[in-house]
Amino acid sequence: MKKTVLSLTLAASILALGACSGADSKALVTSKVGDISVSDFNDKAKTLTGSYVLQQMVTEKVLADKYEVTDKEIKEQYDATAAQFGDSFAQALSENGLTEQGFKDSLRVQLLQEKALKANIKEEDVKKYYEQMKSELNGRHILVADEETAKEAIAKIKGGASFADVAKEYSTDTGSAAKGGELGWFTVGSMVDEFNDAAYALPLNTLSEPIKSSYGYHVIEITDKRDVKGVGSFKDEEEKIRTTMLNKLTQTGEAQTLLKDIVAKLAKDANFKTSDKELKDALKSFTTTSEEQAKADEEAAKKAEANSKDDSKEESKDTESK
Repeated sequence: MKKTVLSLTLAASILALGACSGADSKALVTSKVGDISVSDFNDKAKTLTGSYVLQQMVTEKVLADKYEVTDKEIKEQYDATAAQFGDSFAQALSENGLTEQGFKDSLRVQLLQEKALKANIKEEDVKKYYEQMKSELNGRHILVADEETAKEAIAKIKGGASFADVAKEYSTDTGSAAKGGELGWFTVGSMVDEFNDAAYALPLNTLSEPIKSSYGYHVIEITDKRDVKGVGSFKDEEEKIRTTMLNKLTQTGEAQTLLKDIVAKLAKDANFKTSDKELKDALKSFTTTSEEQAKADEEAAKKAEANSKDDSKEESKDTESK
């Protein structure tokens, strides 16, 4: 059970209690040192988690309106998690303040999010992945820090030096450099995206131009290519490909930004509003896309810079007048 799922469920339970109870002054908890009323509890819950819970409830509403999660899907996910914990599952739920139903509710939101993310992976990217997965490549590379050095390595090879010797001399990828840059057989998704796409587009036994990635600059040569057995039709493979691509987005952190933008656009279309002053800013925040936020930040930075220049001019005038 991921911490995010547990937090979501616990916070949702708090808000649900508040929503059901209203401004009730009767005691929710009694003690010798004083009672805690339902309304006091609700106010504190909103102060501590209101923004987060509202965001989750908006997320669930807009995604549930567009995507469907079946009871069967929730049960499968629930059973899989229960199996991982074994006999300690009930204890794990209890320690996190959760009920079985509460955890199932959080799984529903999680599955809705996954469906939204998968649906928003571009069809052209899925098809490209499918075409690439039909074959695996055998190749070698030289990794260097900058483009100039990569071009120097390419010039040496084109001038007659062997790829292996240049790799041993130049490559900072010590694992493959010792083997003359050899990478062996690899399939789609094994390498970073820039390397992967360049390798699959490269004709056999042809040097690539310098390929930039987060690791530096690569010089790639694909020496062999063969078909992968057992690849089904696009229809058969599409869901698995989307799942694989979603896992990668999650690992890189891109999924969080993509999901925020999906929900922001849907929430804006749904025209969510609140009269609650404490939650207005929160609602505005998560109905703003990352692009809109970036523009707002840019405008704010420009305004701050302009104000700073004006202040400097005023200070300069004051100094001159003195």
